[in-house]
Amino acid sequence: GRVSMDLLTVDITHLPERPKSLDILCPAQGVDALADAAGTIGYEILTSLGPRYERRYTGGVA
Repeated sequence: GRVSMDLLTVDITHLPERPKSLDILCPAQGVDALADAAGTIGYEILTSLGPRYERRYTGGVA
């Protein structure tokens, strides 16, 4: 999906069951891959999400 204000829409209808949680940025999909899919740049992805969203950083420095 595209970044719209501080919301992000992701189509997960292709998944066989509804996940309990979903990692958008992870080792399998980095910020640049997500930005390419959204037609934007990584900086916009990282800075467009507001402070209301939970962020978890795991695995140390990439």
